[in-house]
Amino acid sequence: MAPVKVVLPNGLRIYTDEMPHTHSVSMGIFTQVGSRYENARLTGISHFLEHMFFKGTAKYPTAKDLSDAIEGIGGYINASTSYDTTCYYCKVANIHTERGIDVLTDMLNAALFEPKEIEKERGVIQEEIKMSLDVPAQWVHQLLDELMWGDQPIGRDIAGTLESVGSFTREDLLAYRDQHYVAGNTVISLAGNFNSTEIVDRLTSLFGSYRSLEVPKPIATNSFGNAPVVHLLNKPTEQTNFVLGLKSFGYGDSDRWALSVLDSILGGGMSSRLFQEIREERGLAYSVGSYTAEYDDAGKWIIYGGVEVSKAVDAISAVVEELRKLRDNGVTPAELHRIKEQVKGGMLLGLEDTWSVANRNARHELRYGEVIPVEQIVAWIEAVTLEDIQRVAQRLIRPDNLYLAIIGPHAEAAEFEHAITL
Repeated sequence: MAPVKVVLPNGLRIYTDEMPHTHSVSMGIFTQVGSRYENARLTGISHFLEHMFFKGTAKYPTAKDLSDAIEGIGGYINASTSYDTTCYYCKVANIHTERGIDVLTDMLNAALFEPKEIEKERGVIQEEIKMSLDVPAQWVHQLLDELMWGDQPIGRDIAGTLESVGSFTREDLLAYRDQHYVAGNTVISLAGNFNSTEIVDRLTSLFGSYRSLEVPKPIATNSFGNAPVVHLLNKPTEQTNFVLGLKSFGYGDSDRWALSVLDSILGGGMSSRLFQEIREERGLAYSVGSYTAEYDDAGKWIIYGGVEVSKAVDAISAVVEELRKLRDNGVTPAELHRIKEQVKGGMLLGLEDTWSVANRNARHELRYGEVIPVEQIVAWIEAVTLEDIQRVAQRLIRPDNLYLAIIGPHAEAAEFEHAITL
Protein backbone atom coordinates (compact mmCIF):
# COMPACT_ATOMS: atom_id res chain seq x y z
CA MET A 1 0.00 0.00 0.00
CA ALA A 2 1.41 3.39 -0.99
CA PRO A 3 1.72 6.14 1.63
CA VAL A 4 -1.00 8.78 1.70
CA LYS A 5 0.10 12.44 1.60
CA VAL A 6 -2.08 15.29 2.83
CA VAL A 7 -1.05 18.95 2.75
CA LEU A 8 -2.81 21.24 5.24
CA PRO A 9 -3.76 24.80 4.20
CA ASN A 10 -0.80 26.15 6.22
CA GLY A 11 1.62 23.97 4.21
CA LEU A 12 2.30 21.29 6.82
CA ARG A 13 2.53 17.83 5.26
CA ILE A 14 1.19 14.60 6.76
CA TYR A 15 2.16 11.12 5.58
CA THR A 16 0.33 8.01 6.69
CA ASP A 17 1.36 4.50 5.70
CA GLU A 18 -0.96 1.74 6.86
CA MET A 19 0.73 -1.54 7.81
CA PRO A 20 -2.20 -3.57 9.18
CA HIS A 21 -0.13 -6.70 9.77
CA THR A 22 1.86 -4.96 12.53
CA HIS A 23 1.06 -4.27 16.19
CA SER A 24 2.83 -0.93 16.38
CA VAL A 25 2.56 2.67 15.28
CA SER A 26 5.61 4.85 14.69
CA MET A 27 5.27 8.61 14.46
CA GLY A 28 7.82 11.28 13.70
CA ILE A 29 7.58 15.06 13.50
CA PHE A 30 10.32 16.21 11.13
CA THR A 31 11.37 19.84 10.82
CA GLN A 32 13.79 20.92 8.12
CA VAL A 33 16.21 22.68 10.41
CA GLY A 34 19.63 21.76 11.75
CA SER A 35 23.13 23.09 12.12
CA ARG A 36 23.27 24.20 8.46
CA TYR A 37 20.81 26.96 9.38
CA GLU A 38 23.00 28.40 12.16
CA ASN A 39 25.38 31.33 12.01
CA ALA A 40 28.60 31.16 14.03
CA ARG A 41 27.09 32.71 17.17
CA LEU A 42 24.20 30.24 17.19
CA THR A 43 26.27 27.13 16.54
CA GLY A 44 24.53 24.23 18.30
CA ILE A 45 21.20 25.94 18.96
CA SER A 46 19.18 23.46 16.84
CA HIS A 47 20.53 20.63 18.99
CA PHE A 48 19.92 22.62 22.20
CA LEU A 49 16.30 23.15 21.15
CA GLU A 50 15.89 19.44 20.55
CA HIS A 51 16.89 18.79 24.16
CA MET A 52 14.56 21.47 25.53
CA PHE A 53 11.45 20.00 23.93
CA PHE A 54 11.91 17.04 26.30
CA LYS A 55 12.15 19.13 29.48
CA GLY A 56 8.47 19.53 30.20
CA THR A 57 5.26 20.63 28.50
CA ALA A 58 1.91 22.05 29.54
CA LYS A 59 0.41 18.57 29.92
CA TYR A 60 3.58 16.75 30.99
CA PRO A 61 5.34 19.30 33.25
CA THR A 62 8.59 17.40 33.82
CA ALA A 63 10.96 15.37 31.71
CA LYS A 64 10.04 12.30 33.75
CA ASP A 65 6.32 12.87 33.19
CA LEU A 66 6.96 13.02 29.47
CA SER A 67 9.14 9.91 29.25
CA ASP A 68 6.84 7.96 31.60
CA ALA A 69 3.90 8.72 29.31
CA ILE A 70 5.53 6.68 26.54
CA GLU A 71 7.85 4.26 28.33
CA GLY A 72 5.09 3.44 30.82
CA ILE A 73 3.07 1.89 27.99
CA GLY A 74 6.03 -0.07 26.61
CA GLY A 75 6.96 2.39 23.89
CA TYR A 76 10.04 4.48 23.25
CA ILE A 77 10.62 8.11 22.46
CA ASN A 78 13.67 9.95 21.17
CA ALA A 79 14.92 12.69 18.86
CA SER A 80 17.86 13.53 16.63
CA THR A 81 19.43 16.62 15.11
CA SER A 82 21.44 16.53 11.90
CA TYR A 83 22.86 19.17 9.60
CA ASP A 84 19.51 19.74 7.90
CA THR A 85 16.75 17.99 9.86
CA THR A 86 15.50 17.68 13.43
CA CYS A 87 13.19 14.77 14.19
CA TYR A 88 11.08 13.88 17.24
CA TYR A 89 9.70 10.38 17.20
CA CYS A 90 8.05 7.64 19.19
CA LYS A 91 6.95 4.07 18.67
CA VAL A 92 4.05 2.57 20.59
CA ALA A 93 1.71 -0.41 20.43
CA ASN A 94 -1.17 0.44 18.13
CA ILE A 95 -3.61 0.36 21.08
CA HIS A 96 -1.73 3.42 22.39
CA THR A 97 -1.66 5.44 19.17
CA GLU A 98 -3.52 8.37 20.71
CA ARG A 99 -0.97 8.59 23.54
CA GLY A 100 1.92 8.81 21.10
CA ILE A 101 0.22 11.57 19.12
CA ASP A 102 -0.66 13.44 22.31
CA VAL A 103 2.88 13.43 23.70
CA LEU A 104 4.68 14.49 20.51
CA THR A 105 2.07 17.15 19.81
CA ASP A 106 2.41 18.63 23.29
CA MET A 107 6.20 18.66 22.95
CA LEU A 108 6.10 20.68 19.73
CA ASN A 109 3.20 22.96 20.65
CA ALA A 110 3.49 23.49 24.40
CA ALA A 111 7.09 23.03 25.60
CA LEU A 112 7.73 25.15 28.71
CA PHE A 113 11.37 26.26 28.29
CA GLU A 114 11.65 26.97 32.01
CA PRO A 115 14.80 28.98 32.85
CA LYS A 116 16.01 26.49 35.45
CA GLU A 117 15.68 23.61 32.96
CA ILE A 118 17.58 25.59 30.33
CA GLU A 119 20.48 26.03 32.75
CA LYS A 120 20.48 22.35 33.69
CA GLU A 121 20.40 21.24 30.07
CA ARG A 122 23.16 23.68 29.16
CA GLY A 123 25.46 21.74 31.48
CA VAL A 124 24.24 18.40 30.12
CA ILE A 125 25.03 19.39 26.53
CA GLN A 126 28.44 20.75 27.49
CA GLU A 127 29.20 17.38 29.10
CA GLU A 128 28.00 15.69 25.91
CA ILE A 129 30.50 17.76 23.93
CA LYS A 130 33.30 16.93 26.38
CA MET A 131 32.42 13.23 26.19
CA SER A 132 32.82 13.24 22.40
CA LEU A 133 36.28 14.75 22.84
CA ASP A 134 37.19 11.78 25.03
CA VAL A 135 36.25 9.28 22.30
CA PRO A 136 38.83 9.52 19.49
CA ALA A 137 36.76 7.33 17.17
CA GLN A 138 34.05 10.02 17.29
CA TRP A 139 36.21 13.11 17.56
CA VAL A 140 38.25 12.27 14.46
CA HIS A 141 35.13 12.58 12.29
CA GLN A 142 34.58 16.13 13.54
CA LEU A 143 38.22 16.96 12.85
CA LEU A 144 37.75 15.78 9.29
CA ASP A 145 34.64 17.94 8.80
CA GLU A 146 36.61 20.97 9.97
CA LEU A 147 39.42 20.04 7.60
CA MET A 148 37.13 19.54 4.60
CA TRP A 149 34.76 22.46 5.08
CA GLY A 150 36.36 24.99 7.43
CA ASP A 151 34.43 27.54 9.48
CA GLN A 152 31.02 27.15 7.91
CA PRO A 153 27.98 25.24 9.22
CA ILE A 154 28.80 21.95 7.50
CA GLY A 155 32.25 22.02 9.07
CA ARG A 156 31.12 22.64 12.65
CA ASP A 157 29.99 20.23 15.36
CA ILE A 158 26.20 19.82 15.35
CA ALA A 159 26.26 20.04 19.16
CA GLY A 160 28.06 23.38 19.05
CA THR A 161 30.99 24.46 21.20
CA LEU A 162 31.32 24.85 24.94
CA GLU A 163 31.32 28.60 24.40
CA SER A 164 28.32 28.81 22.07
CA VAL A 165 26.20 26.49 24.21
CA GLY A 166 27.14 28.57 27.23
CA SER A 167 25.89 31.76 25.58
CA PHE A 168 22.33 30.89 24.51
CA THR A 169 19.54 32.74 26.30
CA ARG A 170 15.92 31.71 26.65
CA GLU A 171 15.07 34.47 24.20
CA ASP A 172 17.54 33.02 21.66
CA LEU A 173 15.92 29.60 21.92
CA LEU A 174 12.36 30.86 21.57
CA ALA A 175 13.21 33.19 18.69
CA TYR A 176 15.00 30.41 16.82
CA ARG A 177 12.07 28.04 17.41
CA ASP A 178 9.52 30.56 16.19
CA GLN A 179 11.57 31.34 13.08
CA HIS A 180 12.47 27.78 12.08
CA TYR A 181 9.65 25.56 13.39
CA VAL A 182 7.03 26.50 10.83
CA ALA A 183 4.35 24.60 8.94
CA GLY A 184 6.00 24.83 5.55
CA ASN A 185 9.12 22.90 6.56
CA THR A 186 7.38 20.33 8.78
CA VAL A 187 6.41 16.78 7.89
CA ILE A 188 4.49 14.49 10.24
CA SER A 189 4.89 10.87 9.27
CA LEU A 190 3.19 7.78 10.69
CA ALA A 191 3.38 4.12 9.76
CA GLY A 192 1.71 1.14 11.35
CA ASN A 193 -1.65 -0.33 12.25
CA PHE A 194 -4.19 2.51 12.16
CA ASN A 195 -6.89 4.14 10.05
CA SER A 196 -5.39 6.91 7.93
CA THR A 197 -8.55 8.99 7.73
CA GLU A 198 -8.87 9.12 11.51
CA ILE A 199 -5.19 9.97 11.94
CA VAL A 200 -5.28 12.80 9.39
CA ASP A 201 -8.42 14.27 10.96
CA ARG A 202 -6.79 14.20 14.38
CA LEU A 203 -3.54 15.80 13.23
CA THR A 204 -5.39 18.42 11.21
CA SER A 205 -7.17 19.57 14.36
CA LEU A 206 -3.88 19.64 16.29
CA PHE A 207 -1.64 21.30 13.67
CA GLY A 208 -4.04 23.27 11.49
CA SER A 209 -2.98 26.50 13.21
CA TYR A 210 0.75 25.67 13.39
CA ARG A 211 3.02 28.65 12.57
CA SER A 212 2.47 29.65 8.95
CA LEU A 213 5.58 31.71 8.26
CA GLU A 214 8.24 31.91 5.56
CA VAL A 215 10.38 28.79 5.36
CA PRO A 216 14.04 29.56 6.26
CA LYS A 217 16.85 28.62 3.88
CA PRO A 218 20.05 26.78 4.88
CA ILE A 219 23.36 28.60 4.71
CA ALA A 220 25.02 27.70 1.40
CA THR A 221 28.14 25.55 1.46
CA ASN A 222 31.19 27.13 -0.12
CA SER A 223 34.24 25.38 -1.51
CA PHE A 224 37.05 25.37 0.99
CA GLY A 225 40.68 24.40 1.23
CA ASN A 226 43.12 22.53 -0.94
CA ALA A 227 43.89 18.84 -0.90
CA PRO A 228 45.60 16.55 -0.28
CA VAL A 229 45.92 17.66 3.31
CA VAL A 230 46.51 15.93 6.67
CA HIS A 231 45.40 17.04 10.12
CA LEU A 232 47.18 15.14 12.89
CA LEU A 233 46.18 15.43 16.53
CA ASN A 234 48.99 14.02 18.64
CA LYS A 235 47.26 12.31 21.54
CA PRO A 236 48.47 9.42 23.76
CA THR A 237 45.84 6.89 22.68
CA GLU A 238 46.10 3.11 22.60
CA GLN A 239 45.35 2.98 18.88
CA THR A 240 45.33 5.36 15.94
CA ASN A 241 41.96 6.47 14.62
CA PHE A 242 41.84 7.88 11.11
CA VAL A 243 39.20 9.18 8.72
CA LEU A 244 39.91 9.70 5.04
CA GLY A 245 37.39 11.93 3.30
CA LEU A 246 36.61 12.75 -0.31
CA LYS A 247 34.20 15.54 -1.21
CA SER A 248 31.37 14.14 -3.31
CA PHE A 249 28.00 15.56 -4.34
CA GLY A 250 24.51 16.37 -3.11
CA TYR A 251 21.43 14.18 -3.09
CA GLY A 252 20.14 15.69 -6.32
CA ASP A 253 23.07 14.38 -8.35
CA SER A 254 22.21 11.52 -10.70
CA ASP A 255 25.46 9.75 -9.79
CA ARG A 256 24.35 9.17 -6.19
CA TRP A 257 23.03 5.67 -6.96
CA ALA A 258 26.30 4.62 -8.58
CA LEU A 259 28.14 6.04 -5.55
CA SER A 260 25.97 4.02 -3.17
CA VAL A 261 26.95 0.87 -5.04
CA LEU A 262 30.60 1.94 -5.20
CA ASP A 263 30.61 2.66 -1.47
CA SER A 264 29.19 -0.78 -0.67
CA ILE A 265 31.89 -2.41 -2.78
CA LEU A 266 34.61 -0.47 -0.99
CA GLY A 267 33.53 -0.56 2.64
CA GLY A 268 30.01 -1.88 3.13
CA GLY A 269 30.30 -4.82 5.50
CA MET A 270 32.49 -7.88 5.91
CA SER A 271 32.42 -8.74 2.20
CA SER A 272 33.76 -5.34 1.18
CA ARG A 273 37.19 -4.77 -0.33
CA LEU A 274 38.41 -2.79 2.66
CA PHE A 275 37.35 -5.37 5.22
CA GLN A 276 38.78 -8.25 3.24
CA GLU A 277 42.08 -6.56 2.41
CA ILE A 278 42.77 -4.43 5.49
CA ARG A 279 41.46 -6.75 8.18
CA GLU A 280 41.26 -10.28 6.82
CA GLU A 281 44.31 -10.38 4.53
CA ARG A 282 46.71 -7.94 6.21
CA GLY A 283 45.43 -7.89 9.79
CA LEU A 284 46.01 -4.14 9.99
CA ALA A 285 42.74 -3.08 11.67
CA TYR A 286 39.85 -4.35 13.73
CA SER A 287 37.42 -1.70 12.52
CA VAL A 288 37.41 -0.40 8.95
CA GLY A 289 34.62 0.68 6.63
CA SER A 290 33.09 3.49 4.62
CA TYR A 291 29.90 5.49 4.21
CA THR A 292 28.49 8.46 2.30
CA ALA A 293 26.57 11.54 3.41
CA GLU A 294 24.65 13.82 1.07
CA TYR A 295 23.16 17.26 1.58
CA ASP A 296 21.39 19.56 -0.87
CA ASP A 297 24.54 21.23 -2.19
CA ALA A 298 27.42 19.04 -0.98
CA GLY A 299 28.39 15.56 0.06
CA LYS A 300 31.21 13.43 1.38
CA TRP A 301 32.55 9.91 1.01
CA ILE A 302 34.18 8.73 4.22
CA ILE A 303 36.58 5.87 4.99
CA TYR A 304 37.39 5.22 8.65
CA GLY A 305 39.48 2.86 10.70
CA GLY A 306 40.98 2.13 14.09
CA VAL A 307 44.44 0.54 13.91
CA GLU A 308 47.47 -0.39 15.97
CA VAL A 309 49.71 2.66 16.26
CA SER A 310 52.67 1.04 14.53
CA LYS A 311 50.47 -0.05 11.59
CA ALA A 312 48.74 3.29 10.96
CA VAL A 313 50.82 4.35 7.96
CA ASP A 314 50.55 0.89 6.38
CA ALA A 315 46.79 0.80 6.90
CA ILE A 316 46.20 4.22 5.36
CA SER A 317 48.50 3.38 2.45
CA ALA A 318 46.51 0.19 1.90
CA VAL A 319 43.24 2.14 1.89
CA VAL A 320 44.59 4.55 -0.71
CA GLU A 321 45.77 1.60 -2.79
CA GLU A 322 42.21 0.19 -2.77
CA LEU A 323 40.93 3.56 -3.94
CA ARG A 324 43.53 3.60 -6.71
CA LYS A 325 42.42 0.13 -7.87
CA LEU A 326 38.80 1.25 -8.03
CA ARG A 327 39.70 4.33 -10.02
CA ASP A 328 42.05 2.61 -12.46
CA ASN A 329 40.55 -0.87 -12.81
CA GLY A 330 36.91 -0.58 -11.81
CA VAL A 331 35.08 -3.67 -10.55
CA THR A 332 34.20 -7.08 -11.93
CA PRO A 333 30.75 -8.04 -13.26
CA ALA A 334 30.37 -10.62 -10.48
CA GLU A 335 31.26 -8.04 -7.84
CA LEU A 336 28.78 -5.54 -9.24
CA HIS A 337 25.99 -8.13 -9.32
CA ARG A 338 26.65 -9.21 -5.73
CA ILE A 339 26.68 -5.67 -4.39
CA LYS A 340 23.50 -4.72 -6.22
CA GLU A 341 21.73 -7.61 -4.52
CA GLN A 342 23.23 -6.57 -1.18
CA VAL A 343 22.06 -2.95 -1.54
CA LYS A 344 18.58 -3.93 -2.69
CA GLY A 345 18.17 -6.60 -0.03
CA GLY A 346 19.23 -4.32 2.80
CA MET A 347 16.85 -1.62 1.66
CA LEU A 348 13.90 -3.99 1.35
CA LEU A 349 14.53 -5.63 4.73
CA GLY A 350 14.51 -2.21 6.36
CA LEU A 351 10.97 -1.58 5.19
CA GLU A 352 9.53 -4.27 7.46
CA ASP A 353 9.74 -1.99 10.52
CA THR A 354 7.15 0.74 11.09
CA TRP A 355 9.72 3.33 12.17
CA SER A 356 11.90 2.65 9.13
CA VAL A 357 8.90 3.26 6.88
CA ALA A 358 7.77 6.43 8.66
CA ASN A 359 11.33 7.75 8.69
CA ARG A 360 11.90 7.01 5.00
CA ASN A 361 8.66 8.65 3.92
CA ALA A 362 9.39 11.90 5.77
CA ARG A 363 13.01 12.18 4.72
CA HIS A 364 12.17 11.52 1.07
CA GLU A 365 9.51 14.23 1.23
CA LEU A 366 11.96 16.72 2.73
CA ARG A 367 14.67 15.86 0.21
CA TYR A 368 12.78 15.22 -3.00
CA GLY A 369 9.29 16.60 -2.43
CA GLU A 370 7.87 13.09 -2.79
CA VAL A 371 8.35 9.52 -1.63
CA ILE A 372 10.27 7.70 -4.32
CA PRO A 373 8.77 4.21 -4.79
CA VAL A 374 11.04 1.37 -3.76
CA GLU A 375 10.58 -0.14 -7.21
CA GLN A 376 12.04 3.00 -8.79
CA ILE A 377 15.12 2.94 -6.55
CA VAL A 378 15.61 -0.75 -7.29
CA ALA A 379 15.44 0.08 -11.00
CA TRP A 380 18.03 2.84 -10.61
CA ILE A 381 20.37 0.52 -8.74
CA GLU A 382 19.86 -2.21 -11.34
CA ALA A 383 20.73 0.30 -14.06
CA VAL A 384 24.18 1.05 -12.60
CA THR A 385 26.83 -0.26 -15.00
CA LEU A 386 30.51 -1.11 -14.72
CA GLU A 387 31.21 2.07 -16.69
CA ASP A 388 29.15 4.13 -14.22
CA ILE A 389 31.15 2.74 -11.31
CA GLN A 390 34.50 3.58 -12.85
CA ARG A 391 33.34 6.99 -14.05
CA VAL A 392 32.18 7.98 -10.54
CA ALA A 393 35.38 6.56 -9.06
CA GLN A 394 37.43 8.70 -11.44
CA ARG A 395 35.24 11.70 -10.69
CA LEU A 396 35.95 11.49 -6.95
CA ILE A 397 39.25 9.65 -6.45
CA ARG A 398 41.65 12.44 -7.37
CA PRO A 399 44.94 13.63 -5.86
CA ASP A 400 43.34 16.99 -5.06
CA ASN A 401 40.36 15.43 -3.23
CA LEU A 402 41.89 13.56 -0.30
CA TYR A 403 41.49 14.83 3.26
CA LEU A 404 42.92 12.87 6.18
CA ALA A 405 42.28 13.39 9.91
CA ILE A 406 44.21 11.34 12.48
CA ILE A 407 44.17 11.05 16.26
CA GLY A 408 46.99 9.07 17.79
CA PRO A 409 50.45 9.19 19.38
CA HIS A 410 52.30 10.46 16.31
CA ALA A 411 54.68 13.41 16.29
CA GLU A 412 54.86 14.19 12.56
CA ALA A 413 52.29 14.34 9.78
CA ALA A 414 54.84 13.96 6.98
CA GLU A 415 54.71 10.16 6.85
CA PHE A 416 50.92 10.28 6.46
CA GLU A 417 51.14 12.91 3.74
CA HIS A 418 53.18 10.42 1.76
CA ALA A 419 50.66 7.66 2.49
CA ILE A 420 47.80 9.52 0.77
CA THR A 421 49.66 10.16 -2.46
CA LEU A 422 47.62 8.83 -5.37
